[in-house]
Amino acid sequence: MAATPPIYTAIDFNYALVTTSGPNVTGAGTIVVKAPLPTTPNGLPILINTSCPITIGGDSNSETVTPTAVSYDQFGNVNITATFANAHGTGEPVFSASYGLQEAASLATSRGGGLVALTPAWFALLGGHAAGLTALVTFKSLSTAVAVLDYSGIPGVFSYGAAAGSVYTSTTHVLY
Repeated sequence: MAATPPIYTAIDFNYALVTTSGPNVTGAGTIVVKAPLPTTPNGLPILINTSCPITIGGDSNSETVTPTAVSYDQFGNVNITATFANAHGTGEPVFSASYGLQEAASLATSRGGGLVALTPAWFALLGGHAAGLTALVTFKSLSTAVAVLDYSGIPGVFSYGAAAGSVYTSTTHVLY
């Protein structure tokens, strides 16, 4: 009998942080987010890396970028380099652009694979099931060993395999 793959619930990887410094200019620059870095309710690390887009800023200054470099200093602070269309300085909100989906997939990949579950709470954050499905268009598959499971409880929903274009439409399909 095959082992059950670990399940990572996307909503648990959703985070909100605040910058401690930033270049406060447009273009390529580095923002700093102060330690301690977030963990899930179960204590799993939330990985901020070049595979996980971030949203930074508030109101009309908000934008989503994908980091070009991420490093951690000796104090545990994270330095996030990206190209910004807006100026961002100290005190800017930084949060997961995928509401935890990409971060959960990143940790699953680093641990050899698993399932990333999208729960009703995750879909609610995005504004409903249709909005959540639209957001999946930007999901960046990191490994063929990771599958995204629509666990919203809506009949006829899909599960998404890691291979490009791999969509399971059967509600009885078992992913492991």
